[in-house]
Amino acid sequence: MRMGIVNNDAMLDYIHETKSAALHILEDRARITARFVGTVQGRSVDRLLLVASGTSYNSCMAVRHYFERILGIPVELSTSYDYAHFNTLFREGDFAIAVTQEGESTNTVDAIRRMAEKGVPNCVVTEVKDNTCTREADFRVDLDCGFEDFGPKTKGYVCSVLTLLVCALEWAHASGKLSDEDYQRECDKIAETIGHLDAVVAAADEFIGRNSEELVACERAYVIGNGEHVATALEGSLKCLETVRQFYFSFEGEEFLHGPIASVRSNVYTFIIAPDGEPGERLRALYQCMKTQNEHVFLVGSLDEDDPHVCDCGFLSHPDIDALEYIVPFQLLAYRTFTGKGMDLNVREYPRTGKAVPTKTEAFRK
Repeated sequence: MRMGIVNNDAMLDYIHETKSAALHILEDRARITARFVGTVQGRSVDRLLLVASGTSYNSCMAVRHYFERILGIPVELSTSYDYAHFNTLFREGDFAIAVTQEGESTNTVDAIRRMAEKGVPNCVVTEVKDNTCTREADFRVDLDCGFEDFGPKTKGYVCSVLTLLVCALEWAHASGKLSDEDYQRECDKIAETIGHLDAVVAAADEFIGRNSEELVACERAYVIGNGEHVATALEGSLKCLETVRQFYFSFEGEEFLHGPIASVRSNVYTFIIAPDGEPGERLRALYQCMKTQNEHVFLVGSLDEDDPHVCDCGFLSHPDIDALEYIVPFQLLAYRTFTGKGMDLNVREYPRTGKAVPTKTEAFRK
């Protein structure tokens, strides 16, 4: 089996590698996206489908609004399994992007085969190597971040989001939907966000350090956000579920208020993602209210007061792009919490499920 002994500290190494990997992708975006842009420019694309599983699915969710905003076409998300087995609407004018970091997800392989069966033009965003999804798809868009030999992905998530962002950006520029000035402005915002990642890592680590005893004790938590940060909440809770192996649930902020908030007892933690600007105002108000009633409420964002439960990393908060930075505190939280609890990820909770219901191809498992 490809995934053998896990180096538990590798997760932190990959977090620290993210900035350099992302800068490489941004600088090499013309090459990475060339075939994709040439293909979609030659078609009348009326609907874009983003198809993936797990962390890759969350990366698709993070970029959905960006695609729609700069391209003006509807974007639909689907999990790979749902697309392969339940989707019945196949339209002329569809184009599908499958996303899979390692390229050996059985569900994504099946989804790509379904696309081929129904004549849906497609590509796959995946590692720069030969893998099953590359062989099944029409063509590959390189996820050029280097191999990540660790189950819970960190560097790969940020680089998947970024690769999808530059696909949208280059397509919009080539089609004339973004002027040269607007294109450069978007590139500058992405570059600024990536360049700031080291500072985000340092500030997040400081926040976790000053609250370490309380955070390591967490066994039940909600992670909530709005907009692109619904994806941040999903991915942040997933990282903790995969590593800490306790109950971390994610909700869109308004949906959290429609019921789940009633389950927040004294031992339940709440992490609220509130970027600067109007979208974060209601969530900052929620934080201010909840913290007077529960001692385990945390804000990921900024607040105009000194509060040890606020993870203020000096976020740049560029709309639709800031998913690249707001995920970092949750990646570090997962790492610091599972190592703080003395856990060893080599100990599997359900070691036999891989054979009973495989999620990776035989090529991966050899």
